[in-house]
Amino acid sequence: MALALAATLMCLPGASLAENAAATDAPAAIEETTTTVAEDPNEVLATVNGVEITRARFNTFYQSMLSYYGQYYDTTNESLQAAIRQSALEVAVQYELMNQKLVELGLSLTDEEIAAVEAEAQTNWDAAVQNGMEYMGITDDSTDEERASAMVEVLSSLEAEGFTEESYKASCVEEAGYNKLMDDIVKDVTVSDEDVQAEFDSLVEADKEKYEGHVDQYENDQYMNRMYAAYGYTDYITPQYYVPSGYRGVSHILLDVDDTLMETYTNLLATYEEQQDQIEAGEEVTEELVTLEQVEAAKQAIIDSVQPTIDEINQKLADGVSFDELIQEYGTDPGMQDAATRAEGYSVHMDSTNWDAAFTAGAFTMEKIGDISEPVVGSYGVHILQYVRDVPSGAVELDTDLKESLRAELLSSKQQETFNAAITKWMDEANIVYTDAGLDIMPTTVDNAE
Repeated sequence: MALALAATLMCLPGASLAENAAATDAPAAIEETTTTVAEDPNEVLATVNGVEITRARFNTFYQSMLSYYGQYYDTTNESLQAAIRQSALEVAVQYELMNQKLVELGLSLTDEEIAAVEAEAQTNWDAAVQNGMEYMGITDDSTDEERASAMVEVLSSLEAEGFTEESYKASCVEEAGYNKLMDDIVKDVTVSDEDVQAEFDSLVEADKEKYEGHVDQYENDQYMNRMYAAYGYTDYITPQYYVPSGYRGVSHILLDVDDTLMETYTNLLATYEEQQDQIEAGEEVTEELVTLEQVEAAKQAIIDSVQPTIDEINQKLADGVSFDELIQEYGTDPGMQDAATRAEGYSVHMDSTNWDAAFTAGAFTMEKIGDISEPVVGSYGVHILQYVRDVPSGAVELDTDLKESLRAELLSSKQQETFNAAITKWMDEANIVYTDAGLDIMPTTVDNAE
């Protein structure tokens, strides 16, 4: 429950800077450690331009970062803990520098700004506590004793993750100052149309190398994007900027068939293909051989079962009824209910792995756009297909939405680079001194320690 509660609290001290720190690349897991060391919260680990960084201050960042990385890694791992400790002390130093810069640049938060941040933090804290209470099964019907017991457990769980109500509000105020300082430092950073075009061209070239001649990879990425979208994991969707050559748009009328006929056909086909593989490998086939004639007869039985419907469709086509209208009248594929999908068709390649093999093969029996196939028996029924279009290969269209999306990504990246450079410059200019206790946390390469 602790991590679930902590995840609802957005002001994780040091989490923003932690993403750029060494702990991002987590070390491989090694033996767990249960060693505990008595620590003096007032022990000084470093000074920044004469201002002390105490162990208590360091622990604020360390506990928060343990919570953050605990969502992704095993934080009982000793070497990972060491990496997080180092990052936490680095971040503590950076935050002190930023606090000093806020004062130096006249950017300290006003009383009104602090009040607004604390009010929002209080709302988030109350929501986290309420979520915890609900997780513990507390309802309107719960007794005062049950509520009190659950409250103790919820607050203890949050405290174990490094959060108290006051420390959380304080961290949110500090994070707001960090954001205000960053906004000032990056206020002149811009992204030009030329920057966007260059980024787009680079992404297109990368996807061309990745996908051209590798249809399986292209379609696998498409599939994963659909799954991420379906389950709400939109942050994991990877845009595709290049379409491999050789795709055509194919719409179809899917006719349902009798389950018994389909099962007979698919079983015969599977057995026939398995036996042919055995024969080609020089292996003995112990079961009665299934012949191609048997397979074709089973396939023909399926077509015969829907022949009256096929004849109706052919007659209506001859009478000038559009294929689109006939899909809506006879088709049973839910994917073809959408007008845009019917107009563009499914994108099919000779090497496609997304589609039933019979459907893919049937899609390439037609020579010209507008051609209609003979009935094709697949694993879902009988298909009558139409060759709708050639899918343009190459770069996708750089439309307004994509352009602005790339601009936002580039701007965020350039702003972060600019701010990181400013922090590095401040670090180089500052008088940062690590004590022996601080050196136990930091690498021995630090050269400005006491």
